[in-house]
Amino acid sequence: MATSDLAASDAQNPSAESLHQLKELLQHDPVFAQNLRSTASTDEAVKLVAAHGIVVTPEALWRHRGTLVSGGIPTWRG
Repeated sequence: MATSDLAASDAQNPSAESLHQLKELLQHDPVFAQNLRSTASTDEAVKLVAAHGIVVTPEALWRHRGTLVSGGIPTWRG
């Protein structure tokens, strides 16, 4: 029987891990953070995030746009 490297919570909610990765990227890469803030739509933001190897749905990204950075300010105007 094969085992998984994913924690049980990540296996149940893969977008949670993607959002965590995105938060880390936003904290450590100010150029990426500025580029994300400059996107004009959720779809454009999803494509930018995917270009950095993180897969997240537009719905998940939209729902969490105000929690991706500290202070609750929307990450992009969407």
